This record gives sequence, structure tokens and C-alpha cells, in this order.
Amino acid sequence: MSEQFTMLKTNDEIRRRIAELAAAVSADYADIATAEHPLLLLCTLRGAVFFSADLVRAVSIPIELDFLKVHSYINTESALEPVFDLGRDICVKDRHVLILEDIVDTGRTMAAVRKHFEDKGAASFRICTMLDKPGRRVPECADIVPDYIGFTIPDLFVVGWGLDYNEKFRLLPDIMVYHPEA
Repeated sequence: MSEQFTMLKTNDEIRRRIAELAAAVSADYADIATAEHPLLLLCTLRGAVFFSADLVRAVSIPIELDFLKVHSYINTESALEPVFDLGRDICVKDRHVLILEDIVDTGRTMAAVRKHFEDKGAASFRICTMLDKPGRRVPECADIVPDYIGFTIPDLFVVGWGLDYNEKFRLLPDIMVYHPEA
């Protein structure tokens, strides 16, 4: 790879961790998820698609999958308010909801998503994220702590495995630290 990228997590590390997360989700919801009342997994587009595809294939309980599109980045900077582009009207009343996210950063996006779906009557709401960056959490979102975390990382800008920089580098097979100045 060029000097623009530094390896953070390899494809093999990511796949192993996703299998562990799927096992934990399956165990935690085993007594709740049924064929009549499957666990509702909401994948955040576009970044979490790769993570979600592997996770849902490894989960061993009944699930339903739907999609949200909420954006919160402009270039490498976090936007002040998350914007719902898709998924605002998903029916969650009395449903157990698990959000599948690529990265939890400032916490603003997940706070907005949580509030939205709790206000719509979700029976429970949890977050499963591939990456957690708690060092970037803003004070008003300090209570946003993902329930399932693939990897906790420092305050670095990362790409690959679905994560992007202006829609570039999403298809890299590993998670890489991006150095735009290089």
C-alpha cells in the first residue's frame, strides 16, 4: 500500500471478530427472537453493508433485515446534525431493534437514531458496531456506548471494509488508517 494508508485491522482479524459478535448476538437474543417475532436488524448504509452482510449470515436466530441511511460526515469532519435519508418510517413498535453500524464516533448519529426509534415504540434498542471510537464522543452523547463492539480504536480516520473518504476506498479489503496529506 502507498504511504497514504497504514494497516489497522486485517481482513482475517475482521472476519474472526464478526463471527464472535454474531455468536454473542445469537446467544443474547436466543430467548427473544422467534419466527413470528424476529430480531429486527437495521443496517446503516452505506458503510455498514460489508460488516452487516457477514454478521447476518453468521447469526443463528430468526432475523429481519432493513436499512437506514443516515449521514454524518462531510469529508473527514463530522457534521453537527445527522440526516436521515432512508429508514425514518420503519415500523419498530414493540420490536427488538439492533442497529448495525460501521463506526460510532461522536455518537450524534446513534443518539439521533436511538431517540427516533425509541420514540416510535421499540421494545429494546441496541447497537452493534464494527468500530468504536470513544475518544471522539461528544459530551452530550457520553451515554452512547455500543452493546457489541468489533474493535475499539483511537481517534484515527479509517477507510476500507465499507468505510470511505468521499465515497473512495470503501472496497479496500482491510481497515486502513487514511493519511490524506501523504
